[in-house]
Amino acid sequence: MTQEEKIRFKSKALPTFTERGFQPILERMCSVLEKQNLQPIDTLKGRSVKPLSDGVDKPFFKGSFIPFKMEKCEKLALGSFLIMDKILTAAITAIPLDDYEFPMLALEWSETENTISILTGFIPFVDPIMREGYCERYLDPLGEFWSKYKDLPGIAPNPFRWARQILGPYQLFGNVPKDSEQNIKGCLDLFQDYLEVWIALCQKAEPIKEDKVKEDIKSRKARIQKMFVENDEGSKSMGQLIGKDLQELITLCLM
Repeated sequence: MTQEEKIRFKSKALPTFTERGFQPILERMCSVLEKQNLQPIDTLKGRSVKPLSDGVDKPFFKGSFIPFKMEKCEKLALGSFLIMDKILTAAITAIPLDDYEFPMLALEWSETENTISILTGFIPFVDPIMREGYCERYLDPLGEFWSKYKDLPGIAPNPFRWARQILGPYQLFGNVPKDSEQNIKGCLDLFQDYLEVWIALCQKAEPIKEDKVKEDIKSRKARIQKMFVENDEGSKSMGQLIGKDLQELITLCLM
C-alpha cells in the first residue's frame, strides 16, 4: 500500500469536490502530508471514528474526516465536507504529544461560490512569555509568511475573543473574495506554507525533560480543548445539521 493510499485522499471516502468548482485545498495539504508516515486511527477515547473516516454520504452532507497517528503527535486529523451542495469545508489539526512543546496546528477552510473563509494559526501549549526562547523557536518561523499573506483582501481581526486568546501571534482570519486568481492562489499557498512550517518544527522538536513543563502542557491542553468545545459556533451548528453523535466525533478528531 502506498502512502497516498494510506491517507486515501483520492478515494470516495475523502472526496475533493473540485469537480464542483471548489479549490483543490485537500490535494494541496495531502501533497505535503503524503511525505509523512501517517497511520490511520480507528478509535479515539474508546469511540470508533469509522462513521466519519469511512465517509458520510447524506443528501446535504458529504465527505469524511480521518485522524492519523504521526510521529511526536497524539493525532493529525484531516477532512473535508460538502454542505448543502454549496459550501466546501476543510480542516487539518495536529496535536503534539505531552512530551513535546511545539505548538498545535490549526487550519480551517470554508468556501462558497464567491468567498474563501480561512483561519490559520499555531496554538502554543506552554506560556510563550515564561518559556524562554519559545517564540523564537516555535512561533517566529511563521513571521515571514504572516507578513506575506496578512494583506490578502478580506483578512481581518478574528471576531471571537476566545479564539484570539489561543491562536498565537501569527494567526490569520478572514473572508477572501474569489474575484481574482491571485486571491485564490494566495489562500492555497497560505495553507501550504503554514503546514510546511509546522511539519519542519515537528521534525526538529526534541522531547522535553522537565516534569513541571509536561504537567503544564497537559493542563493547558485540557483547558484549550474545553474552550473549543464550549465556544466553537461552527461545531454547534454542525451538530444541528448532522446530529450529536457525528458532531462529537468531529470534535474528537479536531481536538
